[in-house]
Amino acid sequence: ILGITCCHGNTPLENVLKNTLRVLKVCNRLDIPVYKGCSKPLLARKQHAGDYHGKDGLGDVPDPDAPGLELLQKRNAVKAMIKMVKANPGEVTLVATAPLTNLAVAVQLEPSLPEKLKALYIMGGNMESRGNTTACGEFNFVADSEAAYIVLDRYTCPTYIATWEFTCRNSLPWSFCDPWLDMKTEKAAFMKKITHLSMTKARSAEYQKEITAGKGFNSC
Repeated sequence: ILGITCCHGNTPLENVLKNTLRVLKVCNRLDIPVYKGCSKPLLARKQHAGDYHGKDGLGDVPDPDAPGLELLQKRNAVKAMIKMVKANPGEVTLVATAPLTNLAVAVQLEPSLPEKLKALYIMGGNMESRGNTTACGEFNFVADSEAAYIVLDRYTCPTYIATWEFTCRNSLPWSFCDPWLDMKTEKAAFMKKITHLSMTKARSAEYQKEITAGKGFNSC
């Protein structure tokens, strides 16, 4: 992992940065560089997903011993992304699990960026016109639709999209989740704590109506 570039998403950018560092701490990987990216969409009004992921984006279970933001890299996320890709042409795979604002800005600044990528994986969008944010819209694409358009139009590298329907069809069965989170490890305890809110929501009849296929825990 060359680095993690953050942007607005389920929660405001500052929370995203804090959450990323918290996860890396639990994984003993604070050596991975974390970069601060775009704090708002290109044109759309900001929106978050606090009702499912918590207002802080990580289940609303604060950690008084969380790493500080002084651990962030000084370089902007978009510039860092461009630099890493240009330094490793044809070798870098981008995995985008948030709104695509950083990627859209990057290709505007460096139009040749896509041709230097090995591949791009995106979590976002949908195939069957059933959304989880609007009637027909998936959160990451709705949160910055203009950025999604730019990325899908300009990134000509091999691109793979995990849509809302795909994540629904690959939800974690409850028969797996419960024993998994009950494992006596630090990571399992952390996961159980930060997913309690979203799991409670996911088990509700209201949420199950949003799932396009199958039952289980969809962390998206």
